[in-house]
Amino acid sequence: MTRNYPTTDTSVAPDLPNPFEHESEYDTAIDDAENPFDPQDLEDLVLTDGSEGDSEKSPGLLRKILLSPQMGVGVVVALACLYTLTRPCVIGECREIDQARSLAQQSQNTIETVPTARAPGLARQELVGAIALLQSIPWWSPHHLEARMLLRDYQSEQQNLSSVVTALTMAGVAAQMSQNPPHPIDDWLKMQQLWEDAIAQLQKVTPESIIYPFAETRSTQYRANLATVRGRLSLEREAQQTLERAKNTAQVARARQGVARHAQSWQSVYDTWQSATNILAAIPPGTMAYQEAQLLRVRYQPSLEDARDRKTIEQVGLEAYNRAVNNADQARIFEEREAWNEASRSWGRAISFANNVPQSSSYYLEMQSLIRGYNEAWQRVQAQVQIESRLEKARGDLSRTCAGNPKVCNYGISRDLITVRLTSEYVQQIKNSAIAGDRAGNPQPRSQARNHVNTLIVALESISDNAKIPLQVYMPDGQKIGTHFPSM
Repeated sequence: MTRNYPTTDTSVAPDLPNPFEHESEYDTAIDDAENPFDPQDLEDLVLTDGSEGDSEKSPGLLRKILLSPQMGVGVVVALACLYTLTRPCVIGECREIDQARSLAQQSQNTIETVPTARAPGLARQELVGAIALLQSIPWWSPHHLEARMLLRDYQSEQQNLSSVVTALTMAGVAAQMSQNPPHPIDDWLKMQQLWEDAIAQLQKVTPESIIYPFAETRSTQYRANLATVRGRLSLEREAQQTLERAKNTAQVARARQGVARHAQSWQSVYDTWQSATNILAAIPPGTMAYQEAQLLRVRYQPSLEDARDRKTIEQVGLEAYNRAVNNADQARIFEEREAWNEASRSWGRAISFANNVPQSSSYYLEMQSLIRGYNEAWQRVQAQVQIESRLEKARGDLSRTCAGNPKVCNYGISRDLITVRLTSEYVQQIKNSAIAGDRAGNPQPRSQARNHVNTLIVALESISDNAKIPLQVYMPDGQKIGTHFPSM
């Protein structure tokens, strides 16, 4: 709803008495006979007295009359009457009201025709001129009541326009501040306050004002701008909080990095640096915190990579250390079982894993204190493996040597002694072959029997030498017939 300025016809004056239209009470209350003042008296004072002495005194008398209190009061009254009569709209038509209405109409036209935001300011200037004209009309003017009514309306409209102009000024400052984001939180708070104050100013505009539609349109726009600023403020606050959380996480990472030693602690350091980096990556673009976050990500990256490398080294060192220790424990179990081959393989794996512990790992020095014992154990077990290997070979050789039809011998073998007992069947066959040759007068069977026995003895001694184990040979009845000590 708009309100037009009053357009009361100036030709019709308010129904108030004009003190200058009718006779004064003094005009009817005092007649000429009773009026003590007579202009002829002045002439008599000067002209009726013809003496020279009296004529010389007449200028002084005139001066006294002119300077008398009665004459001063008369002058003041005359000047007051002159001032009263020369004030605007006291006599005749009131051009000030006409001019004020004209300026008010121009103000209204400015609002309706000027499409820019300058319209309220221009309209207010025109209305201020109209108000000044109305304020110049004195209270004794017959047009005073009309002027007061117009002044009330114009001043109300001026307040509406002033509120709009103030709102536009605040909006201009807020819009200027919002250029080239991002901005600090304090700036967003100032912009938010400016938009809120601008909206509050627009809400002061009364619905009957001609500027009201303009104010409502701008109020809608300003509320949208306020919502945008509040969103950016909330985003900046959240981003700042996220940035602080990332900084705090980085501080924890540095503290952990200062005391980290083993794989688990370096894993914790790496995870903490990774968390700080991930938090920074979550800060949205378009915020002040985002710019700082990018700088911090570059700064944190070397620490993250160092923690990752140290974590990897410690994990490799821990794995190698654990596998070395586990294989050493297994090797000891095999030793107790005299499973020398298995023990040798386990000790070999333990040594291999121990050598794989990186020098930069915290496990390296600890592993070095163990690896000497592993080497010694492996060498000790290797000696047993070689003995076991010789025993195994000797068993095979004895098995083949003692085999035959009839069976040549039975054997027993230990780490300290090889015992061979000839079978009675073999001994009997040798004897029978030699006796048969002798009876036939043929020395060859006995020679063959002797060669076979000598070959058996050489084979057994060779087995003893290869196994590095002493040999004892027995007849079937248990009689020892030979002993052999291998050469070392």
